[in-house]
Amino acid sequence: MPAKTLEAWLEHLEHAHSKPIDLSLERAAEVAARLRLRSAGKTLTVAGTNGKGSTVATVNALLRAQGVAVGVFTSPHIVSFNERIVINDELASDAAIVDAFEAIEQARGEISLTYYEFSALAAAFIFQQAQVDVWILEVGLGGRLDAVNIFDADVAVVTSIDLDHQDYLGDTRELIAIEKAGVARAGAPCVVAESNLPKTLLPELNRIGAVTVRVNTDYELRFDPFRWSGKWQSSEGHINLTNLPRSALLPSNLAAGVQALLCLGYGLPGNASAVLTSLQVPGRREIRDLQNRTVLVDVAHNPAAIKALAEFVEARFAPKTCRAVFSAMIDKDTGTMFALAADTISHWYLPNQAHNPRVAKALELKAVLENVAGQGAKCYDTVAHACEAMWQESQQDDLLLIIGSFTTVAAFEVWARQTEN
Repeated sequence: MPAKTLEAWLEHLEHAHSKPIDLSLERAAEVAARLRLRSAGKTLTVAGTNGKGSTVATVNALLRAQGVAVGVFTSPHIVSFNERIVINDELASDAAIVDAFEAIEQARGEISLTYYEFSALAAAFIFQQAQVDVWILEVGLGGRLDAVNIFDADVAVVTSIDLDHQDYLGDTRELIAIEKAGVARAGAPCVVAESNLPKTLLPELNRIGAVTVRVNTDYELRFDPFRWSGKWQSSEGHINLTNLPRSALLPSNLAAGVQALLCLGYGLPGNASAVLTSLQVPGRREIRDLQNRTVLVDVAHNPAAIKALAEFVEARFAPKTCRAVFSAMIDKDTGTMFALAADTISHWYLPNQAHNPRVAKALELKAVLENVAGQGAKCYDTVAHACEAMWQESQQDDLLLIIGSFTTVAAFEVWARQTEN
């Protein structure tokens, strides 16, 4: 195959497989075997409906604060594909990713791979080349049949479990829980980050033979609107952190990250409290100042995430006027999302994203909003136009939200960078 730029590779991979989502382990596992991909250190795999990104970021930050070499694979990206593959807090270079793609292409032979499978294998290839100490792998969809699950987790984490991707994972929390639990391994710790568990989760983890480590059973978490504290188990006894200031990230995900770190066999760095307090993850309750406005950016794109976001806004920012640019994929339960956010957000700006047929049309979203919440909205051709309108109509004390799909946040980021320059 002739040499390609990363952009050309990604365009090729968009159409290289017959289906964009094709859950299976066989194809990726065979190619990984041909490339002899495996971690020489520890592997952490994180599954869940919401909270994966902040849990991953917590473990990475605590490891990096101790000088541990870490490779992090997440998806999807916001602006640049390189965001998916990070080594020691640096994005993988175009050249490194292209080299990985070329190796995978040569090894796969007759095996067809999805865009995501190429991405996961490329991350593993780059992590192996860099000889990092810890691989942190975020599940893209589900868990049991997600491509990252071809690598055995020394420690697994299951964050929240709620309804999302029902076409692939099942239409109940109980069915989805079985898919998420699939990242756990016999004899290895699985950190369970939330107490509101589907009734199938613990039995499935027991069937697998995982060593379950549960919040408020095996480690403790206490929080109020302003502070939080935790008590965790480690090989050297219990570790306590108390009276930590609340950040934008959920304490349940931060605490799960701490417990996962300890289960991996690492201790807490001396500055752990400062790390946990200052941690911010792009696109996850990310609070910014832009053009003299307070902006909250969050890839909340399912009812559970929107509910949590609304509660956070009410606790942190009430009684500010809240305006939101919102867009989501056509398969999302936007009616429930609007109903949950209606008491918090009073002004809606709904953009089209004509380049992506999977995104719901603005007029359709407006009709749903009017039906379930009795609220009006303004529609725009693009995310950029919606952002411009929101800024022009807002007052200095308003809270401006950019919420919904990753594509919505990505388009906002492009607009924001152009605006700032």
